[in-house]
Amino acid sequence: MRNTCSKRKIWNRCIFFRIGIKEGMVSMRETIRRKPLVLLALLATLFMTSGCQSTESSPVPAPSTVAEDQTIATVGGTAISRGQLLERLLSSHGTETLRSMMLAEAVKEEAKSLQVEVSSDELEQELRLMKQGYEDEDEFYKAMEEQLGMSREEVLEDARYRLLLEKLSIQGVTVTETEIDEYLREHSEEFQPRTQYQLAQIVVQTEKLAEGLLTRLTEGAEFGDLAREYSIDEFTADEGGELGWIEDQDPFESQAVFQAASEMQVGEVSGPIETDHGYVILRLDGRSEVQTRSEEDNRAEARRLLALGKAVSTKELEHSLLNKYHAEVKEPSLRP
Repeated sequence: MRNTCSKRKIWNRCIFFRIGIKEGMVSMRETIRRKPLVLLALLATLFMTSGCQSTESSPVPAPSTVAEDQTIATVGGTAISRGQLLERLLSSHGTETLRSMMLAEAVKEEAKSLQVEVSSDELEQELRLMKQGYEDEDEFYKAMEEQLGMSREEVLEDARYRLLLEKLSIQGVTVTETEIDEYLREHSEEFQPRTQYQLAQIVVQTEKLAEGLLTRLTEGAEFGDLAREYSIDEFTADEGGELGWIEDQDPFESQAVFQAASEMQVGEVSGPIETDHGYVILRLDGRSEVQTRSEEDNRAEARRLLALGKAVSTKELEHSLLNKYHAEVKEPSLRP
């Protein structure tokens, strides 16, 4: 059975990569807020083809310029020009996009100054965390493209940026071994082995309807067909009820569902399970144990989380870096 990541699961795994410990901190599961990545390419293309060139010298010849009054679309007898599109994009997203570009340069300068880098191993580890809950790498990148509009290269660049900003934020922060010991004791559940379940569900409003659907399933009805026809869960109904792989601590799912899944055999259908969203008929398609980390890795993770808890917020760090490197918006219309 193929693994289908619903929109809800995309939101869970693609946006909340880790569980935050401090508001505004680039820490565990921070929300991707660098959506201008998608706009950068479009704005850059429009600028270049409209005759605007980067102030940085480059050995690569500039592309042929295209007039801003070039028609790029028509509606009835009305033409929409390249210049109109550029003006609308700059008006709507220009300030945010420009700030992201300036931040990227400031972070790059600071990292170079402090000789801070993100290793390939660190980036790969971050990507592994991001890919949890997906059947394979292709499924993950497809989801990122469809739901967030991010290419593979943009996903990698965003992950690298967040890790670099995280490293900069904890420069000079001290964490003692005693603090690590205490953290591991108080948060022992965070370091326990995790179980992943591959689930499919049908969610209905009444227990009576759920019982009726269970009867039809025992009589040979197709689970996916019933899910598409009866399930009220908008995120999974169209996919035949498939939730994909989810961890047993997933905050988006009812603990009653995980309790039932833990007692089921692969291939079994169970229910009705009462939840806040209705009555669930559950099918268990797979179960696996998430690989546990070594004691050394657990201590390193605890150290990192504690350091992030002491560090300045992302907002403060970014603001200080822009000031440090004298960031200035020259175009009045793009100033905040």
